[in-house]
Amino acid sequence: MKTIKSSIYLSNEKSGGWIFPLLIVELLGISLGAFFAANSENSGILRKYICPEVYGGAFLQVFLTAFSAYFAYLLLSFLLGLFLFGQGGGVLLLCCLGAEIGCTASHMYMENGTAAIMWIILLYLPTTAVISLIGILSAREVIRNSTALLKSTVSSAEPPPLKSYCLRFILLTVGALLLSALYGLANHFI
Repeated sequence: MKTIKSSIYLSNEKSGGWIFPLLIVELLGISLGAFFAANSENSGILRKYICPEVYGGAFLQVFLTAFSAYFAYLLLSFLLGLFLFGQGGGVLLLCCLGAEIGCTASHMYMENGTAAIMWIILLYLPTTAVISLIGILSAREVIRNSTALLKSTVSSAEPPPLKSYCLRFILLTVGALLLSALYGLANHFI
């Protein structure tokens, strides 16, 4: 006798299957953010939230500014993963993160010219590489959890364990906390 499998499929064995498509989404967001910054007068509003541009400030100011932005992003991602149809929101949020990164880098270059290249290479690129990785991993978790929730609602599958989902986001938050501390130290001493 043949069994019909659900059309909603989520492979937990291949955890890296979402990384490359999500990287493409974020790169698209980065290019859109850079284009928006170059062609819009109101793009300063966009760059204030996810990837704050702070340099030369006190350690605590830079740390709190960066961590609050990263924590808000992770909290929103976490909440999207608790909804049945949170996949699209997670992907859109990742695209917005990319737009923030592209917009901020463009503004740094437009405001400071070639003097900003040192800031971008030494401080901004490593920070955005790590926050991009955190953003991609959080979007992957949103997709995995909300798809598993949808699958358990449609079929008789087990609902995803909330404990492991929370643990993954706690680890991502600890990563963002460490990144914010390193960013504050580097910003203070450079």
